[in-house]
Amino acid sequence: MKYNYLKFPSPEEAATAMQERQAILSVIESRVKWGFHKSKVDVSKLSKGCQLCGEGQWSCLFINNLCNGKCFYCPTQQSDMGQPETNTLLFDDPQTYVDYIREFGFKGVSISGGEPLISFEKSLSFVAAVKNAFADEVYVWMYTNGILLTPEKVEALKSAGLNEIRFDIGATDYKTDQLKLAVGRIPVVTVEIPAVPHEEELLKQKIRELKDLGVNHLNFHQMRLTPYNFNKLIEHDYTYSHGEKVTVMDSELTALRLIRFSLDEGIDLPINYCSFVYKNRHQKSANRQKHASIVKYSWEEITGNGFIRNLFVKVKADDHHSIQKQFENELAEGKMAFSSSINRLDFHEGQLQAVKSLQLPLFIEYHVSQIFPQATGLNDFQTIYLNEDSEVVVERRPATLPIELDAQKLEVVEKLLSGEIQYSEIEDAQTQQIMTFEIIPAGLGDYY
Repeated sequence: MKYNYLKFPSPEEAATAMQERQAILSVIESRVKWGFHKSKVDVSKLSKGCQLCGEGQWSCLFINNLCNGKCFYCPTQQSDMGQPETNTLLFDDPQTYVDYIREFGFKGVSISGGEPLISFEKSLSFVAAVKNAFADEVYVWMYTNGILLTPEKVEALKSAGLNEIRFDIGATDYKTDQLKLAVGRIPVVTVEIPAVPHEEELLKQKIRELKDLGVNHLNFHQMRLTPYNFNKLIEHDYTYSHGEKVTVMDSELTALRLIRFSLDEGIDLPINYCSFVYKNRHQKSANRQKHASIVKYSWEEITGNGFIRNLFVKVKADDHHSIQKQFENELAEGKMAFSSSINRLDFHEGQLQAVKSLQLPLFIEYHVSQIFPQATGLNDFQTIYLNEDSEVVVERRPATLPIELDAQKLEVVEKLLSGEIQYSEIEDAQTQQIMTFEIIPAGLGDYY
């Protein structure tokens, strides 16, 4: 029922907004660099933290779940201290977190919240532990609203080796007093804020101010609607867009207009627009990619979207012996796996043509890797021992039911495997499922 309070665009309004966006993109196209399937601009001068984010090489540690800011756009409730957490894993001990970073080979760590400065000593201990263990091999940054920042805390963070600090100045009515404490002390100072539509003119002024203050990067991200911020967002005359989540359409247009403004005015401050599409598609895909190889079988492959792809055929009971004889070498080499109990032959994509000659029902299925503090007991998993006292598990879960490949679907799969086709929307639901699990769609989200 809350949807009734939201303003979504009519087809005509959506088309007009899409035209405006395209007009902006056409103007800036030659002056910016797109990345991550054209979901993020401008990537020509990203901070190292943003680079590592896009590559899936970072771990975000939520040091607490408590914030002293009152940002109307905040998408999550942050009202309890909680424990340091990432990926459902709790880390009270900085050394165990260091072991986790080492085991999974992360190259970046961000300290977030909540507000990390509320738990300053704890935040500092994690920064120091990571930098002491890895030095320049791991890049460490912190998100903060800056309200509790003092010169003493800046010096402590600098001494601990913090590489970058990111301020949400929207929490302080865009005041920059606290930010100034870090400029020239912490190596990289970034401002990361949502592109708030009704503050566009103020943000133009702030772009100049931030450049003059010596800020290194400005990140705009797209506002999204959640049950938590619903009541505050509807106080503003925003237009929303359907999609993977409900987002503020005006926020994206504001971010792109601000990038154009900065380019037109020749303001030499790198601005990065972090769209929700980028976050929802690329961050999640990168997270899946990070540990999919731990639980994939030797005959499986990881798709471009980070899912584990498995191909198989159903075998008649009378054909068990002949199948095993025919593919004896492939079975021994781990390119195939045969299970007589379920009459099934799993195989690597490189064996597809040979398996097709059997003229048996062909299927494709996908799994997703997820990390947990302990096994659920429902799926296959691998235990990762961080140290003598701590372990985590990487579990493979079904992402879809098996899809039988008729002639049309098989043709699509073969073209996907050979790289002959790009992502496209397909009317058949199961074929569209295959397309989605295989490829990350390119571009920003449509408005509707």
